[in-house]
Amino acid sequence: MGRRDTAVQAALAGLRALLEAKFEPGDRLPTEQDLADLLDVSRGTVREALGVLAIEGAIIRRWGVGTFVSSKPDMAQLSMAKIAGFRDRIQMAGHTVELLSSSCEKTPCPRPVAEALGLPTREPVWLVTRTFSVDGTAAAYLQDYLPSQIGGDAIDPHPMLEVDTDLFTYLERAGHPAGNAVTDLEAVLAADRGAESLRVPVGFPLVRSLQTVYGRGEEPVAYGITLNRTDVMRIRIIR
Repeated sequence: MGRRDTAVQAALAGLRALLEAKFEPGDRLPTEQDLADLLDVSRGTVREALGVLAIEGAIIRRWGVGTFVSSKPDMAQLSMAKIAGFRDRIQMAGHTVELLSSSCEKTPCPRPVAEALGLPTREPVWLVTRTFSVDGTAAAYLQDYLPSQIGGDAIDPHPMLEVDTDLFTYLERAGHPAGNAVTDLEAVLAADRGAESLRVPVGFPLVRSLQTVYGRGEEPVAYGITLNRTDVMRIRIIR
């Protein structure tokens, strides 16, 4: 995480504390400059942090009028507006994320994954499987497939078994940072494995995301399948 990201995260924490302690839904916030002076950060940093809060639905920005506190959402907001790991996106919205289970193993590459990564079917690939809770409730079941090698370098994604290392952090540390990601969303019903991991009955409605991650050179470096409980999270896409 760079200095800019760290400053924005600090500003977000400060703004959330202010919203919690001093403001009620419907209250108008001070100006960006007043908030910047209060938090001892630049106005640009405050503007970026307010943009995140607006995406999450915590505030409402009315151009030419002001910025107002909105009602607290019942569910966590999963913003798809930028490349970030699941945990970071949820925690940015002020919710608690815990890793319930994780595994990392080599497995034959399934056909859809092989097509996405440009690999032969059944070629051994890494499969990292993780289940996360949001505010104590199982909320997301993630399967990330990675090739055995990226750019000729052998990789080992076992660090992703730690809650602090998401896919994008791992790729950055491995020297193959993500350039962009393409995500498709679809409605599905929970099958055996997803239902068990998310602690819901078979047939429970879920949202499945299929994500192909590309490196800086536009080569595919990972393919992910995520099952999300929408009774716990609300997925928001900003275009």
